[in-house]
Amino acid sequence: MTMIPTSTGIGAPGTAPAPANLGRSPMASQPAAAAAIPFTRGSTLATMADAKLTLAAGSTTQVQLQTNAFLESLILDFTMTTSGNSATVAFANDAPFNVIQQIKLDDPAGQSIVAPITGFQLFTLNKYLPDTDCDFDPCRDPNYSVTTGSGATGGSFSFRLVVPIEFRRRDALGALNNSAANQRYLLTITTIASYVGTTGIYSTAPTTAGTLTVNVYQQYWTSPPASIVTSAGSAPVQATPSGLGTVAFVRYERHNEVSGGGSPQIQLNNVGDYVSSILWTLRDSSNVRDAIDWPTEFDFWVNDFQVRSDSSNDWQRAIARFFGYYGAATAKPTAGSLDNGVYVSFYWASLFDASVNFGPSNQLLPTDATTKLQVRGSTWGSSASYLEVLTRMVRPVSGAALFA
Repeated sequence: MTMIPTSTGIGAPGTAPAPANLGRSPMASQPAAAAAIPFTRGSTLATMADAKLTLAAGSTTQVQLQTNAFLESLILDFTMTTSGNSATVAFANDAPFNVIQQIKLDDPAGQSIVAPITGFQLFTLNKYLPDTDCDFDPCRDPNYSVTTGSGATGGSFSFRLVVPIEFRRRDALGALNNSAANQRYLLTITTIASYVGTTGIYSTAPTTAGTLTVNVYQQYWTSPPASIVTSAGSAPVQATPSGLGTVAFVRYERHNEVSGGGSPQIQLNNVGDYVSSILWTLRDSSNVRDAIDWPTEFDFWVNDFQVRSDSSNDWQRAIARFFGYYGAATAKPTAGSLDNGVYVSFYWASLFDASVNFGPSNQLLPTDATTKLQVRGSTWGSSASYLEVLTRMVRPVSGAALFA
């Protein structure tokens, strides 16, 4: 007869009861304190009307933004309304976005969050920047319109643009504290000198100038409650966006070294923070975007080490694939098409083949005041005049916040 030994262990054979003390069991660990609910789940993404304005040609208008909680972006709805036209209206290449001669956003201390840029440059940021509320072709907006021809409303147009502020929506990284009534962010809009001139919005202008209006809205995160009560109890809520104090800037620089062609080495000026995207636009002496004189190869160096060598054709294919704009480059903004003379260094923004706004930061380019960023084209065409460079830069409060 086989004897079955008694046991004092859980699951062992025997007749003795299992021990009451479960200290040696993983099940014995006490439940951890409830983790804080993420800010973007406890907060609400809201919209506020800041201003509804009529803008005269050649005017400069400043809008002090209302205070709320945490500023995410600005939405600008522009409408030009004409009547009584009899000309056969046609729009210029950068129109209608070039009705904005200059736009900028300053913080309460007077530092530019978005440096002074043109309306067309803001259009390219909306189209080619994979950040919060951008990465969308404004010409695909359901309310985008341009009215050509000899009808009474010829020359009318409507478009929507976003002024980018927040870098990443999934955790609100880059949203700005906007709760102090005595410290207001300032939006400045300067319009083109004439609404009927043929060197601005139109190649053939309407017989009567239209009326330009703009509605300014801000998107913002509300202050969340301190806690949320559920059937399982009360859970605290993260009170502020992750990495509060992180700022995403837009910087602009112009390089005339390409004037007349050749293969000049160009050193970029905007360094000191993490670079996420760079937008390049080549123009000729008439300020027209120039596709013909773009070099067949474009090289990029970091501290004298070459990191990119892109042929113009392959680069356009990569841009088309990443953003989903498969139409051939055009002189005038066209829905779903690339734009003449515009190239985008997007590869620091994502590791993936398509732009998505969850914001991986793996590839962001770190720079400091001593970093040397240089580019050189194989050969710029003889009609090239200058190169516009828009740089999206992120200044995080910590690496943990940026790379979360």
